[in-house]
Amino acid sequence: MSPLDSKKTYKAMCSKGFQEAQKGNPDHKWIEFWHDGKLTRSRTKFSHNNQEIHDYLIREMSKQVNLSKKEFVDFAKCTLSEGGYVEILRSKNLL
Repeated sequence: MSPLDSKKTYKAMCSKGFQEAQKGNPDHKWIEFWHDGKLTRSRTKFSHNNQEIHDYLIREMSKQVNLSKKEFVDFAKCTLSEGGYVEILRSKNLL
């Protein structure tokens, strides 16, 4: 699987309901998914160095936000919308 651009992925996720967590970390930025004003269990982290996101990290990040690898890539590339993501979470009883 080809790597994802970290900056573009971060921007795409933040445009679809993810927000940077208030508690920071000097090495990473945590983002959390908010839906209808409520914090969900979906969260992941990004490195401050903006390196590409390779296969291993794609797999780990997809688990953290409750998506398959393919769904995560679609979400990062904006072919999966926020509404589609919400439906996936609902189908897994996570909302």
